Amino acid sequence: MEDPMAEDARPRYLGETIRPPTGESYNWHAHDFGQLISASSGSMYVGTPNRVLLLSAAMALWIPPYMQHWMRYGANNAMLYVDVNCEEARLLGAQCRIMTMTPLLGALISAALPDASGKRAYKHNSALHDLLRHELVAAREVPLSIVMPQDKRVRAFAEAALDDPGTITSVDSWLAGAAASRKTLERLFINETGMPPARWLRHARVLHAVSQLAAGAKVSSVALDMGYESPSAFAYMFRRTLGMRPSDFSI
Repeated sequence: MEDPMAEDARPRYLGETIRPPTGESYNWHAHDFGQLISASSGSMYVGTPNRVLLLSAAMALWIPPYMQHWMRYGANNAMLYVDVNCEEARLLGAQCRIMTMTPLLGALISAALPDASGKRAYKHNSALHDLLRHELVAAREVPLSIVMPQDKRVRAFAEAALDDPGTITSVDSWLAGAAASRKTLERLFINETGMPPARWLRHARVLHAVSQLAAGAKVSSVALDMGYESPSAFAYMFRRTLGMRPSDFSI
């Protein structure tokens, strides 16, 4: 807990609102504090050494201190960044995760903005920060992430699929030209990601669909872009993959 008498102490939670431009990106870096990021609109890919996560509207992302990561923003972005000091961050977990944003959690994150917290007494802020921590620990995790293979024989194919999965018409066309047999590629994907190539690609395509929905695209438009004949077929695949509806990510 921060000492109210220490003027240079980093607050437990301190937020700011930002509107990153479409496509803005940051290469590999790390911070000596934790980051809690929520999005009211737009999306952002965040890559760690072994996983890529997608933050979308109505979700929150936790990045622990000293975690190496890169960032790439989508479109129509409006986000709230909250810096979390190391003492508090130790209580929030050592792994990145995407969480659902409940109304209470959203209000508590917004309360970390300086304009809001500066008008409250220290004990009031401390109580809100305690409640925010409890809500973050209890928040439901959403599978908006995908494990990246490390073997160079498949890593480039995975990165290309994340960059633009809409142009991939089939698993065969995606893996054409690989310097390994199809059987070897299947084994590598399963060993390194826990998924065969077809399932991994489907998950990557769903993440891409979420980023489009978070930017304001209609479900019917995203379904057509992904090659589905009807929004209902797309919605079925979406629910099967994430356990959520496409409309849960629409703005």
